[in-house]
Amino acid sequence: MPTSTRSAATAGALDAWVLLFARVAIAPLFLYSGIGKVMAFATTAGRLPGGADGFGAVLAAGAIAVELGGGTALLLGLFARPAAAVLIPFTIAATLMFHNFWAAPEAQVVMQTINFLKNLGLLGALALIAFYGPGVHAVQAAIKPGSKGAPELS
Repeated sequence: MPTSTRSAATAGALDAWVLLFARVAIAPLFLYSGIGKVMAFATTAGRLPGGADGFGAVLAAGAIAVELGGGTALLLGLFARPAAAVLIPFTIAATLMFHNFWAAPEAQVVMQTINFLKNLGLLGALALIAFYGPGVHAVQAAIKPGSKGAPELS
């Protein structure tokens, strides 16, 4: 059975920095995407079921709220667990709807495959945050000092 050469204190400090890095590394993707949807709302809504003048507008507004809200929550480490839990099915749906490489025209297969696989990686990071919480380097931890992520706020 392998044993760790890290002490418990070293492991805890490293875990906190890894969780911070994971949150800060993936948050900009959701924030950038949400801002892009705001800037091109009609185009975004038009690509969704129901179109720009119908249900597509509701779906686009919901996507903006999820991406901007979830991205901000991850970045700050405030309600990061529920944000990650919401972003997981959102990312699965977006991946299946917009990065279905198996049905893409041949010229787009490589790019759609890369985006599909990138989203799988995002899902892994989101699952870790949903499970472990934001870590101690988070606004949530500052609200309740010594809480290691204040799970009761999650």
